[in-house]
Amino acid sequence: MLFSSTATVVIIVAASTIAAAFAVVILKYFSQVADRRSAMAPAAHLGAARTYRFRDGYLVSDPDPDDAFLDASADRAGALSDLCDALARIDARVPAAMDGLCLAGKSFLLIGHAGPDALTIAGQAEGADLVVKVSGAHSGNGRILIDAESFRSQRAETEALKELADGAPIVAWREAEDRTITWANAGYLRNLERIIGPDEDIVWPLRPLFGPELYPLPDPGQTRRCSIRRPDRARPAWFDISAMPVGTETLIFAQPADRIVAAEEALRDFVQTLSKTFADLPIGLAIFDKHRELVLFNPALITLSTIDAQFLSSRPTLFSFLDQLREKRQMPEPKNYKAWRESIARLEADAADGSYHDLWTLPTGQTYRVIGRPHPGGALAFMFEDISSEVSLTRQFRADLDLYQAVIDQDRAAVAVFSNQAQLVLSNAAYAALWGHDPREMLGNLSLSEATQRWERAMVPAPVWGDIRDFAEQRDDREAWTDEIRIPGRGKLELSVAPLKGGATILRFSLRSAGGERAQAGAAVAAQIP
Repeated sequence: MLFSSTATVVIIVAASTIAAAFAVVILKYFSQVADRRSAMAPAAHLGAARTYRFRDGYLVSDPDPDDAFLDASADRAGALSDLCDALARIDARVPAAMDGLCLAGKSFLLIGHAGPDALTIAGQAEGADLVVKVSGAHSGNGRILIDAESFRSQRAETEALKELADGAPIVAWREAEDRTITWANAGYLRNLERIIGPDEDIVWPLRPLFGPELYPLPDPGQTRRCSIRRPDRARPAWFDISAMPVGTETLIFAQPADRIVAAEEALRDFVQTLSKTFADLPIGLAIFDKHRELVLFNPALITLSTIDAQFLSSRPTLFSFLDQLREKRQMPEPKNYKAWRESIARLEADAADGSYHDLWTLPTGQTYRVIGRPHPGGALAFMFEDISSEVSLTRQFRADLDLYQAVIDQDRAAVAVFSNQAQLVLSNAAYAALWGHDPREMLGNLSLSEATQRWERAMVPAPVWGDIRDFAEQRDDREAWTDEIRIPGRGKLELSVAPLKGGATILRFSLRSAGGERAQAGAAVAAQIP
């Protein structure tokens, strides 16, 4: 689950980075288009005063590269005709007036119009030169003149840029120095419409989407996370905001960050859940990173290790941590320091391979189960569990078993107990002497069928052996019974069969004669068993 959540966060962050890069591309594209636009067709202000001087029909004045009527690269010999054609679009009387000036030196003054802007066109002879002057009749509206092809190209690029900015999956706008919004894309307008509702109109200048927490704007290359509240959703909408100065204004991008925020919250909740779980674990947990520094531990580790929490919080190394365990007598006491360091090196190597598992018997009498496991990225996790009560219980159980075994070994009768699965689970010393082998060394590996076959080979044939097997297979209505079996050439054995709790069966073999005959009979039986 953790990997899955981490993977989700990585995918969302990658998508965020791509969107941010897309915003930068838009800005760069705006800049490049503006550069191409200025280089493609220099704009010419109509109202600028210009003077053209001709001698014998040849342009002798220097051309203006920003001329609205005469191209700077035009042929000087044909410049007079080109100028006449250009000015004729301002005033249709210009060709006739130019002919009078060229043929008779007749001066003229005309007032033409480019839209609502009035232009004066004057021509006169100055010695051998003909001088034509064009200037604005009044301040006008600052119109410029460009050729039709350049205008169509610029308009197409403007539409493409508008579609690009409006279709981008980000909110973008442009602010003046006084924070007045001078431009905004469709994403901005959509969010603003959701905030103000359908009953209110969007008017310029636009109201801001974000509050005072946005200012001062983040530095170029930096981002700031801000939110806006919309009536159409219960949770705030989160955005990662970046800014870039453009002249005296600032271009601002707000990239949606709802998925990132949701992923971060999910990861934070998951970590908190894990932390609470670790805090309640009775097993001490210590996680070391790839540099073998302690990066995570839980309260149980403090209790089991008796190491101060301040020391554990200082990110000690694995060796420093184990040194502290040794000083606190919370690990087995080594015979010498060199051997101890070698054992620690083996511990680290085994844990990295995922194979470290050991029981530490402490000088205090406690027993710890220590497990080492590798984690992704080269980290190591150690788990410390106090199993002193479990070990004590096991030891007590073994002691009780030894006591019970000693008790039944005092019984002069040979005793054998079979489980409900017809497997031998208990026998005594008299049984081993009678049958010439000690099944206690192989308990659980001798079945009742195998045992009865062994007994049958040593005794006079009798139907009792089948009765024993049938009795063991019964589950209900079992009653104890006795019978006699004969040793060839010897005495008799009394056989007692009785049920035990859980479907088990107990068999007792005892000699009817007394004294030393028991050992002799046992030896005689053992001698006849192949």
